[in-house]
Amino acid sequence: MNRILQSLITFALLAACKPVPIPEPPSGPPEVKLPAHYEWVKVDAAEQLIASTPDLQIMDVRSDPEIKNGDGWLKGARWASYLHDNRRFLEVWEKDKPWLVYCALGPRSELTAADMAALGYKKVYLLEGGFNAWMAAHKPVQK
Repeated sequence: MNRILQSLITFALLAACKPVPIPEPPSGPPEVKLPAHYEWVKVDAAEQLIASTPDLQIMDVRSDPEIKNGDGWLKGARWASYLHDNRRFLEVWEKDKPWLVYCALGPRSELTAADMAALGYKKVYLLEGGFNAWMAAHKPVQK
């Protein structure tokens, strides 16, 4: 009798429970809000920035296979893959110098720039279209 009563109580409790809705997955990458002094630059402007800014630091946030199996990287770029915890690099690199950040297309550089803003980086440029746009414009690379 005890088992029957316990089963009835469990059934009643389960029947009274409302199903918990399953949240919809995001439709794309998270929205990123960058400081006003962070800016996207086109390939030609990035090339001019590199030539005219002696203390400009360049960060490549593509993955290791993208670099090793790809077409190279921008001369002087430091590698800090977004996919391999680049925050450890961001915490110790020069925050007062200007930075040009790029990935293959742009989204990872934008997410990296958001981390840079949170860490107090002063001036960050993001390469519009990423390394793919750089290559499409036939700009120089290092291998």
